[in-house]
Amino acid sequence: MKSLNHTLYAAGLLLLLMQPLWAQKQPELETALIKTGRIWAGVTANGDKGNFDYRAVFFPNDHDIIGIRGQEQDLWVGAGFKMATTNWRDPIDTLHTVAIYGPVNEFMKFGKVVERMTNYVRNEYTEPTIDFRKDTLDVFGVVDPSQFGDLTCDQIVRVTTQNVYGVQVKRQIMAWGQTLNDDYLILDVELTNSSDDTLKEFHINVESNGYNSYRSNALNPQPGSSERYNPATTWQHYYGGRAGDSLRVFYEYSADDPATPGDNMGGPVPSQGGRLTNHKFVWYAILHASEKPYVDAADDRDDFLQPKVTYMGTATKFPYNVEGDEYGDKNFWALRGAYSDFFPMSGATWPGTHHAGNIDEQGKPDYSNHPAGTTQANNSKMFSTFGPYTFAPGQKLHLVFASGYSGIDIQTAQQVGKKWLNGTLEDPPGLPNSRTGFLPDNFAFPLGASEVDMRKDRWLSTGIDSLMKSAWRAQWNFEQGYRIPQAPPPPSSVSITGLGTGVEIRWSDPDAEVRPDFAGYRIMRRLSALDTLFYEEIYSSGPEDKAGEHVYSDKNVMIGAQYYYYVQAKAQIDVNDPLADPLSRGKIIYSNRALQLTRFGIKPPYFSQNDLTKIRMVPNPYNINDPLLAKTGWADQRGIMFYNLPGQVQIKIYTENGDLVQTIDHDSPVEAGNDFWDMVTRNQQVISSGVYIVVFQKPNGEMTYQKLMVVR
Repeated sequence: MKSLNHTLYAAGLLLLLMQPLWAQKQPELETALIKTGRIWAGVTANGDKGNFDYRAVFFPNDHDIIGIRGQEQDLWVGAGFKMATTNWRDPIDTLHTVAIYGPVNEFMKFGKVVERMTNYVRNEYTEPTIDFRKDTLDVFGVVDPSQFGDLTCDQIVRVTTQNVYGVQVKRQIMAWGQTLNDDYLILDVELTNSSDDTLKEFHINVESNGYNSYRSNALNPQPGSSERYNPATTWQHYYGGRAGDSLRVFYEYSADDPATPGDNMGGPVPSQGGRLTNHKFVWYAILHASEKPYVDAADDRDDFLQPKVTYMGTATKFPYNVEGDEYGDKNFWALRGAYSDFFPMSGATWPGTHHAGNIDEQGKPDYSNHPAGTTQANNSKMFSTFGPYTFAPGQKLHLVFASGYSGIDIQTAQQVGKKWLNGTLEDPPGLPNSRTGFLPDNFAFPLGASEVDMRKDRWLSTGIDSLMKSAWRAQWNFEQGYRIPQAPPPPSSVSITGLGTGVEIRWSDPDAEVRPDFAGYRIMRRLSALDTLFYEEIYSSGPEDKAGEHVYSDKNVMIGAQYYYYVQAKAQIDVNDPLADPLSRGKIIYSNRALQLTRFGIKPPYFSQNDLTKIRMVPNPYNINDPLLAKTGWADQRGIMFYNLPGQVQIKIYTENGDLVQTIDHDSPVEAGNDFWDMVTRNQQVISSGVYIVVFQKPNGEMTYQKLMVVR
């Protein structure tokens, strides 16, 4: 190795520290945001930890999003890749029997970026106008569809760093807004040995979990502190270690907290109807791992036995047999498989592999009851190690991962929780095991769990089936070169206005309508911003629904209630599309939900109509001493409401003697059918008791009148 002289190294470090602050932030400390599907994540250019928060401004709770904070060296976007090698000299000429380093270390304080980070998105946000109020946000990347080539993802982030060993790590992170594939990210990593040294016993170690994250569901309303789940209270399981397994998937899911009374798997909230708030599974799948280093990409072959090592637990709790370890390094002891052999997976594992036992297969109800488990400040990770490789200069390795967030949907979670709470819950259909559902055959339910508790947990277990289908779709996506069917573009603009004739929705989406797979539109509506109420489809059309501007009037609304809407374009996957997975062919996919801003609701005004005989005045007669008036909120308990007005009408109030008291010109730009009179004359005097004549006249001259009685 061409080692650096200690003096030169120290001088270089001094120069780095003397740089101005702006120079130190370029380009290693750049960041990018991924906010395309259901996984929102922050990417640090140097591959180190970060600190991201997505809850402000727009974090749609109906989309059931997980926002990765980035405070751990987790796999989601390729942070914290640890590499290990033996017999290595560091930059100050010290020989290491074994060395394990991440992207940022004592020799590289800020890491090293060799190809600057780029962040491209395919589509802009839909531009919404809500009751004449425009809502805009800066998009979270550079909009440039030309950067995608034949890739069908909707966002792509690229960056290349260099490890202290001289290994370049080229990351490509892709996200899809397409409905059937929006619950995972794909991380495609190419490693190149750009040093002059052959790295022996070369291992690559990754870790992940869902602990340090935000979830968009259960923020509004948020459960009380005693009912909130702990995201570190999880069962963890690796599928792929046993002979015959067809995928490589590491996942974690809600466990019961043994220190809390009752069965709280799934995070049920009794005070909110029992709904489950921890109903999703965090997972990552290995889609490709090089069998051996290569120079020509045509020689790259997947080795299904990689990762050769998997284990789980809290790193500080790993047992360590220091006397039997020739390297004397606890981390290297664990990542090369010694901990996995200490706590092995049951059953027939693949030859030459080292897979630790799954903690949900021990037949124990306590998730922390394993060698590296703890119930206090638990942050158990799911670790995978690839290698060992002999990695020569100029050679490459290729690793591909999908990281996802899947399981039962919010509506099902609420229905299951409600029936669990009232004791009417039945088992889901089609369970592979009538006792444990999709959970391991020897799974131990929480101590004291009732039959209805176990039914809840069996419903939760169906999320395993969901995540496996998602992992399978991700595998298919990789095998098709990331060219699965592409989501249609979202509407370019949407205008939503509360009118006296209903809520009017106008939209345009010319780019979707020119596609051969265009299949129409759907409009989704929700009452209130609570995540316990859900969007429902109120309009659906077919491929004939093409226009320069579309108009739909929603008349089935409650006056004054708060409604939220979004519009999606539809595309139909061809039944013979070879790039679509077999389960997706022939199905409808929708434009990206995450690009539809729904921050502001709309309150429909009172309906208007043109029949003057249907106009009503309330209250009539008016009695200032009526106790019901105090509940209306009118100032000084004065007020007359007019209902069922035309959009344009003049209202004149006269005394019985024909003296004009007040004129109200009702000319609503939204054709609202209501108006208000504070019972004050043109001369700013409060009217006295008596009978008044109220005349209503439309612009075309049509007229009618009613009598108003006032008692003071």
